[in-house]
Amino acid sequence: MTAHANSGSGTEARAWIFALLAALLVLSTGAVVGHYAQQRELAQERSQVLHRLSTLRARLEGIVNINLSLVHGLTAVIATRPDIDQAGFAAIADGLVSEPYALRNIGAAPDMVLSLMYPLAGNEAAVGLDYRTHPQQREAALRARDSGRTVIAGPVALQQGGVAIIARKPVFLPPAQPGGERRFWGLVSAAIDVEALYRQAGLHDPDLGLRIALRGSDGGGESGPVFFGDTALFGADPVSVEVALPGGGSWQMVAVPADGWGHTNQGALLLRMMSFLVALAAAIMVHRLARAAGVLASQGARMHALLQTIPDLVWLKDAKGVFLSCNPRVEQLLGAREADIVGKTDHDFVPAELADHFRENDRATIAAGGPRVNEEWVSFASDGHRELLETIKSPVYDQRGGVLGVLGIARDITRRTLDAATLRRQKDLLDRTGHLAKVGGWAFDVATMRGSWTDETARIHDLEPEPDVAVTQGLACFHGESRRAIEQAVRDAIDYGRAYDLELEFLSAKGVRKWVRTLGLPMLEDGKVVRVEGAIQDVTERKLAEARARHGELVLDSVFQALPDQFFLMDPDGTIRDYRAQRSTDPYLLRETFLDKRLQDVLPADIGERMQGSLAEIGERGGLVTCEYDLPTVDGTSHFEARLTRLAEEGPVVAVVRDISGEYRSRLSLSASEARHRQLFERNPAPMLVYAPDSLRLLAVNEAFTAHYGYSREEALALNLPDLYPPADKQSLIDLLGRLAGLAYVGEWRHLRKDGSVIMIEARSHDLCYEGHAARVAVITDITERKRMEDEIRQLNADLEEKVGRRTAELAAANKELQTFTYSVSHDLKAPLRGIDGYSRLLLDGHYAELGEEGRLFLDNVRRGVAHMARLIDDLLAYSRLERASVHGQTLDLSQAAGMVLDDRRAELQARGIGVKIDLSGLSACADPEGLKMVLRNLVDNALKFTRDSRSPTLAISGTRTDRSVVLAIEDNGIGFDMRFHDRIFEIFQRLQRAEDYPGTGVGLAIVHKAVQRMGGRVWAESQPGQGATFYLELPR
Repeated sequence: MTAHANSGSGTEARAWIFALLAALLVLSTGAVVGHYAQQRELAQERSQVLHRLSTLRARLEGIVNINLSLVHGLTAVIATRPDIDQAGFAAIADGLVSEPYALRNIGAAPDMVLSLMYPLAGNEAAVGLDYRTHPQQREAALRARDSGRTVIAGPVALQQGGVAIIARKPVFLPPAQPGGERRFWGLVSAAIDVEALYRQAGLHDPDLGLRIALRGSDGGGESGPVFFGDTALFGADPVSVEVALPGGGSWQMVAVPADGWGHTNQGALLLRMMSFLVALAAAIMVHRLARAAGVLASQGARMHALLQTIPDLVWLKDAKGVFLSCNPRVEQLLGAREADIVGKTDHDFVPAELADHFRENDRATIAAGGPRVNEEWVSFASDGHRELLETIKSPVYDQRGGVLGVLGIARDITRRTLDAATLRRQKDLLDRTGHLAKVGGWAFDVATMRGSWTDETARIHDLEPEPDVAVTQGLACFHGESRRAIEQAVRDAIDYGRAYDLELEFLSAKGVRKWVRTLGLPMLEDGKVVRVEGAIQDVTERKLAEARARHGELVLDSVFQALPDQFFLMDPDGTIRDYRAQRSTDPYLLRETFLDKRLQDVLPADIGERMQGSLAEIGERGGLVTCEYDLPTVDGTSHFEARLTRLAEEGPVVAVVRDISGEYRSRLSLSASEARHRQLFERNPAPMLVYAPDSLRLLAVNEAFTAHYGYSREEALALNLPDLYPPADKQSLIDLLGRLAGLAYVGEWRHLRKDGSVIMIEARSHDLCYEGHAARVAVITDITERKRMEDEIRQLNADLEEKVGRRTAELAAANKELQTFTYSVSHDLKAPLRGIDGYSRLLLDGHYAELGEEGRLFLDNVRRGVAHMARLIDDLLAYSRLERASVHGQTLDLSQAAGMVLDDRRAELQARGIGVKIDLSGLSACADPEGLKMVLRNLVDNALKFTRDSRSPTLAISGTRTDRSVVLAIEDNGIGFDMRFHDRIFEIFQRLQRAEDYPGTGVGLAIVHKAVQRMGGRVWAESQPGQGATFYLELPR
């Protein structure tokens, strides 16, 4: 019996050992599986956070892009209307700064100074801000101007108060001339209110379940400072996404769950419990012979503990719906303890209608023979709160296949469902917003060249939405130049990571011609572009509106150019809001000085009072009011007629102003014509007469006629016109008079005075109406003295021509003597110099030792003096020949001419290591070939001389073209000179440096000055001591 007991004891011990090993094995396996399950749960949690964070990123990017897209139309209008005023700016911006957009204000800064703002109220403090000097906004503004792209700055504190994201877009005007560069107009800035941006993007949503932070002010990405949320989040192992901004910048957005990582990991806890239970079950199975009853009791207790702690609702009913078991969560639902629930049905705890519903679900589950899932809202009796439960009911069978009952497990999916609904609403809102703004998104994988796009992108292409599309499918809608541009942009994005922003013409799948704005942003991984994301916007309406606006402006401008009137649009109080007139019209004041001012305030006081009275009259009785007034103009004083009327009741006033000076003068002239002409006729100092064309009888003469001709008025009126002419001229006169009808005439004749003397006269005549009859008036000028002086001038000219001939011969003889003298100087002065040079060289060669050091020094000085004298003679001869040489002007290629001179000096340039740069491509000038060559050679030699001591000597020859000339610049980095001596350097024999330091004769620049002057040009220089010198040649084209 003792042995049996010992054997039983050993068996029991071995059973415990194997049970323990089995439990440890299962627990180890469970721990490994639990670890991986926990990691999977954490990865799933991070994935869910990333999904929600990506949604927030899409909202942020969408809201920023939508708000900035509103500004593009404004920049297009400014490009066509660079002189836009505050009123015009406000009229356009009024539709942009409103709900549901986040724009707080829009400003425009011509020449980088903020002068246009909407809304102006509340933003007055920002007007006048100079971006070029503002410490906080200068860098971003200059970057926008220099890059030509939109630049995002901020969040920044506004001058007028508040905080906003500032987007600055440069505005460029078309080139002033075809082929020229665009002209920078200024910047358009849009302030996106940060609080509105955060609110619309959902960053403040209390149900979001995330803690969020943003950094990257001014689009600085992850290297920028934090401007939203807790800085500590960046060190809390967050999920991170990049928010792409227009213009190439980005923000980094990070998030962690509101309660931290791992707080939702119930699955891992359940798995560990199940592992423990499995281990326990394994141990019990191994030890079942010895401890079968205890293991079963322990297993039941642990299963009960599991049911007590599991967060789901778990219950078991029999086939008749009677509760067999339930956990505490069911107790909370029904408001009773398990002991009170078991043995009862749903009808004992919930309303009959709901109980019947539960019972029908149980029956349906049994009938289906397998699990059934449904969702239903229930109210918990414990505290009255409601939950949406996902219920899984499954039939339970005995070993013979008979139905034992129904097992139910219900999980609270309220939060998940609400999150999904919120996400759907946000997606719907984003889709509607994109549809309203006609903005869609897209992305494709570089490896496969396939991707996806939003429904709005599909609508823009006139295609059905698809989950998978090829890049070629999107490119197929572009044609011609637009196709080439988008393909090149996509290639650059993939190959070089270069973002793009293009506006292109587009033909949809249904053949509808559209204009779209397409933006692409490369996404990099490990320095390589793996994906390209972007957006596309239908801007057809904007393009058509711009075209209609341009056409309407052209039509309106054409109308105003065809009318001689000036048009003023005014408020009822006379404030001028617009002005139109022909471009050739000179207004009383510059339009900038009278716009937005009252008409009566910019006119002289007396006229202003009259205008104010006219405006008051229109306000009282309406209709048309006309007034006339005089104003000083460029050409003197002009007479104007103003017609004022109101367009509509309480509406603006239109004033049509016309210069009626001519008409007014005609009226005045007409009213006083007879008296004035009579006065002019009588008081004219020149003799005048009026005669009848048919009878040739004199009808009237003035006082000057009677005084000059010696007749009394009665005697003169008794004459006929031919009586004033010598007999020899009368027939010619009569023949001429028959052909003068309707013509003006000027001619010289001889006239007879009463005393018979003959005078030379110049007669000017034309037709007129005299006392109601056709007549002709003649104005007579006595030119007898002028004729005498003309005879004297002709004689003087003849004498002058004779003197000029003699002087020309004398100059020719002098030039001949100068040529002879020049030859004599060249021959007679150089001959002794050659002798001195030869003998000195013989002394050095033959008597080098006997001369001694001092003698050799003297001979070296003699030889240097001889060489200097020879150069001086050569330069003097060159200067003399230049005076006598003929100038043969012809069109020369300046690049070729400079190249020939540099080729002659190439060996010295290379030996000295001088860097040469020449930029004369396409330039030509009218010059003498030899003269230009002499000028360039002297200037190049001058540069070589004075760059001798420069560390890195350079020589640059460039040129520019003007309307009538070409200017060459020869620049070096030599010793330079003081500009006080500028005129002196072009005089002969003038030097600024000692000959011992820089050899020369002082004639070279004088030759340059004389040669350029003879070719019809000019030469000057600019320099500073030690900073090199630049010589400029201006030659005619």
